[in-house]
Parts: sequence; structure tokens; C-alpha cells
Amino acid sequence: MTVQAWFSNSDIDVVPGATAVLSLTVANLGKSTESFALSPAGLAAGWTTIRPGYVTLFGGSEETVDVEVRPPRLPSTTAGPVSLGVRIVPQADPDDVTTAETTLHIAPTFDRTLTVLQPALRTRRRAVFELMLENQGNSQASCRLHLIDPSHRVDGDFDPPAVGVEPGGTTLIRLKLRAQKRQWERRSRSIPFKVEADQQGASTVEGRATFVQAPIVPERLWFRLFTLLLFAGALTGAWFGVVKPYIDDRADKAVAERTPTPPPTTQPGQIVVVTPTTVDDDEPDEPVTTTVPAEPVGANFSTNLPADAGVGQRNSNEYTVPSDRTLDLTDILIQNTFGDQGVVRMRVGNIPFAWDLINLNGFDGGRQFVTPIRLQPGEKITVEVTCSEIGQQGAATCAPNIVVGGVLRPVPTASTTTTTTEA
Repeated sequence: MTVQAWFSNSDIDVVPGATAVLSLTVANLGKSTESFALSPAGLAAGWTTIRPGYVTLFGGSEETVDVEVRPPRLPSTTAGPVSLGVRIVPQADPDDVTTAETTLHIAPTFDRTLTVLQPALRTRRRAVFELMLENQGNSQASCRLHLIDPSHRVDGDFDPPAVGVEPGGTTLIRLKLRAQKRQWERRSRSIPFKVEADQQGASTVEGRATFVQAPIVPERLWFRLFTLLLFAGALTGAWFGVVKPYIDDRADKAVAERTPTPPPTTQPGQIVVVTPTTVDDDEPDEPVTTTVPAEPVGANFSTNLPADAGVGQRNSNEYTVPSDRTLDLTDILIQNTFGDQGVVRMRVGNIPFAWDLINLNGFDGGRQFVTPIRLQPGEKITVEVTCSEIGQQGAATCAPNIVVGGVLRPVPTASTTTTTTEA
């Protein structure tokens, strides 16, 4: 070993953002002149500058150089002890390296910011403010939060009440604010307040916000109600005074233009007297008397049309209207109580119908006719059941329940009496 180096202090306190100058003594232990290159090493090498970085010493002489250390004021500069080394490399023998070391104690920094994300909120009684606590220091920020309102008109709870933020981190805090009293006056009231975040050994940071308390009774309520009533009255007057009469008038004209003069109507069993028109005779003809036949009184009618069918089979049933009756069909009811699967087809006279039984599982299907289907004497109602799967366990056939209903009437007979007297 031809060189020896040492720091004047073994432990140095350094504040991030400030420059500390250390003294390093380099001694040439050899007898001949030698040049040495000095370079920083260790975790603090990026913050260190050596002036000068290259020295030449005579044999047995020594020289003191300045080592400047300036740790950046960043969250990544962790507080605590950090090792700093300086490597001395002889030019004549680069492998004969000597290292001088010391310990730097990085001081903690407290750089916190409290930001209120909603500077002002307007409600009647309660509001939720969000705050962001940011730590730009190099040590953990352990803060407790306090609501400061000198007027004592608001109170609140923090979620969470205390936070710990790592260097370079942020955290979200919610303040559930509530007003101590309701605002009965018909105007809004602004209540400024502040939130403080304090930490032992560090300065307190704060954020300011305003709670705008709206009145219980809305401002200008009576004016708004009066305006609304006035507007509603104007609309009502316009409707009944202008729009509705115009619509009624146009509708009456349209109906009068499109509706022909109705012919004389007769009731069943009514006697109608018709006076013939006289063309050239001096004496009028005798009136013609016509009796309109009455609609026959019918009887309610209902019948089942069973058509059980086995799996893969088809079965049919039919009903024929009696020769002296007409049938006004009004109802068709199909019940699939056991959940059979298949198709029910029905023909009422010449009108076909069809139902899929799987769509009627547990429900009643069919049709109801407001205007009945009239079947003349001898016409038929035919039912056909095609079974694909039996729903009832143990049963041998698909057995949907099919019911038709309506009114059976006697065949009407027309009777007309005409009396004519010649002139």
C-alpha cells in the first residue's frame, strides 16, 4: 500500500437540499512522486463531488481535498444513516486501491400538503368533503386531523381520523360535515372552516373550505309558485278558450262530411209502417205494414270434445250443429293440466286454429270472440290431438281438456205481412 486516506469526521449530519463539505486527507506513503485519482463510492456517490478529483503527491507528503455532499430534497432520499466512500487509485498501480469511508446521517424532512378537493359545497344540513394528504418528505407522515370552526356552527367526523402516509405517497380522507342548526332564514349562509393535519415534531398543515348552508324554505319560493300558477292558468285558458273549441269544431265538420245519413233502424218484433210515394194519382196509396222478425231466443251451450291420443298417435273428435239450430260460438278453452306435449288443431266450420301444448303447461289457452262465429245447421267443430310426449307419469295417453261454448238458437223464420191497396 502506497497511499492512505481518512476523513476528518467519522459521522456527518446532512440535511437534504443543503450542501455539506467534508475534509479528506490523502497521504503518499511511498518515496517517489505519485498521482492519484479520487472517485466517490457507496449509496451517496450520486450526491458527492470531490474537489479536486486528481492529486499528485511527492513521496511522504499529504494533501487535503474537499468532498461536497448535497442529498436532494426528494421523498426517495430516505432519512437515516448512509455510507459514503472515496476510492483512491494510484496511477502507477491501478490495482492498489484504497478506500476511505464515513457515515452520513440524512436528516428527516417534513413536507406535507393538505388539499380540499371541493372548496365549497351547498346543502341544507349535511355534506361530505374529500381531502387529499400528500407527503413529499423523506419520512412517514403520521397525522391526526382536526376540524377548526371558530363559529361552532359545523361539526364533523373524519374517515379515517388519523393517517400514515409513506414518503412520496398520497391518501384520501373524507370529512362528513353536519350543521349544528337548520337555516330557517330565506337566504343561504356561508360557513368557512379549516382542517388541520398535525404531526409531533413537524409543522401543522391546513386546508380551507366553505360550507354553504341552504335554507329550509327555498329562496324566492312564493315568486316561483306564483309564476307556476300563472303559467298553468294561461295554459288552461288557452286550452279551453282556443284549442279545444277549434278541435271540437274540426272534428264535427269531419264527422259531418264523412258520415252518411243512417237508414231507419228497426228492433226485432217491431212493426214498421211504410207510406208509398204517390206519383200521378190524386189519391195516396194505402200504407204498407211490415213486421220485422225477432231474433230467436237461444240457450247457453257448452260441451267437451275429448280426443285422447297415445305417443306418436293422432286422435280426433267432432261436434255437429243440429239441423234446427244455429250456434253462435263465443269461447274455446284448452287446458293442459298434466303438461302433455303435442299439438291441438281445431276447425270451426271453415276456420282453422292450432295450439302447441308445451306453451299451455299449467295455463289455460284458447280464444274468446267478441263477435261470435255463427255456425249454420249441419256445420261441424272438429278437434284433432297429436301427442308427442305424455306429461302425467303412468298415463297412457295425452289428455288435454277441450271445451267449446256459445249460444244455440232455433233457426229463425221470417214473416212479413204486406197490405197494398191499388189506386
